[in-house]
Amino acid sequence: MKVSVFIIIGFLFAIIESSLLSLIPAEFLKPDVTIPFVVYNVFFLSPLEALVGSVAMGLIQEILSNSPGGAMIFTKIIIFLIALFFKNKLYINSRYSFSYICSGAVICESFIYPLLMWLSRGESGNALNILVFMIPNAVFTGFVSIFIFSLIGYLNKRYLIRE
Repeated sequence: MKVSVFIIIGFLFAIIESSLLSLIPAEFLKPDVTIPFVVYNVFFLSPLEALVGSVAMGLIQEILSNSPGGAMIFTKIIIFLIALFFKNKLYINSRYSFSYICSGAVICESFIYPLLMWLSRGESGNALNILVFMIPNAVFTGFVSIFIFSLIGYLNKRYLIRE
């Protein structure tokens, strides 16, 4: 029950990010809203469930974007692996620590994606653009992840945890 709900919510956020946020002209106002779901799944669900969610969200972004083939799925899997490595080393005790981890994941993704473009196409066309907006995107994603963490906590208390 828990996995399917979070994957469905992650799908919805991935669709919103890939389709509706492309209409916003300001580049720094485009958070990666799937990163909080990937990080949350890694830290609070089993690794297999988190991997399925990461691949599913990367696949949705892959379908709705014009990135090189497999780049979005690969970056989500790399973020999954990095978060899995840090799972026992970091402790999320509040929505603010969750926000810091999500911001760090966006910074990692901002380095991984241009590297993949360079390896796949042999060019780094938008790499400078990605690196320029890396910090504003990380800050804005961290800000949005506070609300996503609160939403997930509310859904956990309201619908998923029955005692």
